[in-house]
Amino acid sequence: MANNRMTPRTFLAKQIRRLRGSMSDPDTGKEMTPAGLAKLVYRSESLVKAWETGRRVPQPDDLRRLDEIFDTKGLLEEIGRDLVKDERAPEYMDRWREIEEHATSLRSHHPLLVPGLLQTPEYARAVIRSSGRKVDDVEKQVQKRMERQEVLAPENDTIVVVVLDEGALYRPIGGPKTMHDQLLKLLDMAEWPNVWIKIVPSTVGEYAGLAGNFHIATMDGRGFAWVDDAFSGDVLEHPESVATMERVWEALRDKALPREQSIELISRAVDRWKM
Repeated sequence: MANNRMTPRTFLAKQIRRLRGSMSDPDTGKEMTPAGLAKLVYRSESLVKAWETGRRVPQPDDLRRLDEIFDTKGLLEEIGRDLVKDERAPEYMDRWREIEEHATSLRSHHPLLVPGLLQTPEYARAVIRSSGRKVDDVEKQVQKRMERQEVLAPENDTIVVVVLDEGALYRPIGGPKTMHDQLLKLLDMAEWPNVWIKIVPSTVGEYAGLAGNFHIATMDGRGFAWVDDAFSGDVLEHPESVATMERVWEALRDKALPREQSIELISRAVDRWKM
């Protein structure tokens, strides 16, 4: 089950998509496309698409121009002012969030848990509460994690490959219902055209991925990696460091089952958590 909770950023994005789709392109007479809107606002088509998916937020001048084009009498600028300015800070207030939002591909592995990009709110809440770290507002942290998942939307064209250890399918995070719903979400997302979920079966002994969780991203033709532990995280940008993580990834992927067999394993695990 995909997360359907709308954030301020996605609410604004939805309004821009709706308004754009409701008007005709003055050049073609057909429904306005992102490319057509880009010409009217003097911005790139990729930027308009980023607005419409919530990956980027229009600047005040852009919102005023959009209000003029859509004849919305300042509505979008007001939404931008009243909602977006109060949007909670992203989970990673650093370089990695920027990379993640603009990546063309993301690869993720966790040997113990379902990675944050695929978690349900209930699963994320249980993980955050039991992390051992002091968290002032668990619900804010859960919401930030859900907002990160917006990068996975198929319309963003981001290729996402996740490798999980089979043990993560059976570790009772949050209890039976939370696990049942979490695995259903994995099955749902495994059907997305841009998402691949693969499982390292429990029959595999030691393998490279047991050393810890990590993520690799490609942005603007460059590779980046994120590694973390119980206390902090670090973005790796040096080519040699990223190359090391690439080698770990290849060794890990070699142990994972093909996509179809992985989905079968997840489906069997769902039955384990039926109440």
